[in-house]
Amino acid sequence: MSVVRSRTVRAWTLTAAVALVAVLVPQVPSWLPVAHETVAPETLKQRVLDSANRPYQGYAEVNGTLQLPELPNLSDLTALLTSTTRVRTWYLAPSRWRYAVVSPVGERDVYGTPDGEYTWDYGTNQLTLLVGPAPIRVPRAGDLTPPELARRILSAAAGDPVTALPTRRIAGHDAAGLRLVPRDKDTTIGHVDLWADPGTGLPLAVEVTARGTSHPVLASRFLDVTFTPPATGVLTPTRPAGSGYDIVPAPGIADALNAIGRGRPPESLAGRALRQTAAAGIRGVGVYGTGLSAFIVVPVPGYVGRQAADAIKKAGGTTENPARGEITSLSIAPLSVAVASSAYTRRAFLLAGLTNTDVLLDAANELALLPWSRR
Repeated sequence: MSVVRSRTVRAWTLTAAVALVAVLVPQVPSWLPVAHETVAPETLKQRVLDSANRPYQGYAEVNGTLQLPELPNLSDLTALLTSTTRVRTWYLAPSRWRYAVVSPVGERDVYGTPDGEYTWDYGTNQLTLLVGPAPIRVPRAGDLTPPELARRILSAAAGDPVTALPTRRIAGHDAAGLRLVPRDKDTTIGHVDLWADPGTGLPLAVEVTARGTSHPVLASRFLDVTFTPPATGVLTPTRPAGSGYDIVPAPGIADALNAIGRGRPPESLAGRALRQTAAAGIRGVGVYGTGLSAFIVVPVPGYVGRQAADAIKKAGGTTENPARGEITSLSIAPLSVAVASSAYTRRAFLLAGLTNTDVLLDAANELALLPWSRR
């Protein structure tokens, strides 16, 4: 996070102004009549999942309305989910892509190449190569563009039912609609609506609505998009004369939270089996459960846990005191977060997921009684 942080926070604060100006620009293509092409919901769903090799280039808007607390070392993520971000993106294949977060004073680009990820920061005049995988990492703007967001959700909710929605005109294209309603009673997601090009399956818009609400808490849509491959030069990072250059390991969520990473996570929490552990070599980080109600547990130093608990309390969270411990939790539809600390340990645990607070509280209570280990 330290490599790319210096410019990012200031960029996020300016995106709201960019969005306001852009909203005033008439989107004439969206007024054109919609052609009604019928595609069976399951067929469209499969085309979306199979669209990872479909090239495109476009300009997308991501609107997040979650009222998240400012968690320590995660200001970039909270800003992304609580404001409007404009992203220009070029995509050729899973290993060849580029996206740029734009602002009135410049932009920050991320390139995906077979050699690794490059970031170019216009403000600091710095090109950086990120090497190594980071499967558990902080979500970025590129993860929330319509194609990426739609495929991630459909993959996570593979067995959930889908139904058809009316066709919409999006970025000048007729898009077939699809609604996914999770079967999992513990997830806080009420439904996910998406629209995709009926022929290629390329997603053009996604709206995520929390259970018990009527308006999306996260919406991503293209304002402009073409289904043509981007030029090779656009996908190739260049180093201007006089710019800086560095090679660093890819940052993961454990870097952002300064995770301790000692010991092995419990085999189960809140009745959910440990599904993933030691991701990217980070011991102690666990992913529990499957589908949209899965949650992550990250061990953090005690001071990080106290900072997170204070932020959650200031945002309206509640605190309970089990035997020899403290648990602070907050539900901001559809996200639930909790911090568990224990007198038995010198660490705390940060829990988060698209699951109801009761599940996280059960898991947090179990963690509060967990003895500290150096294994």
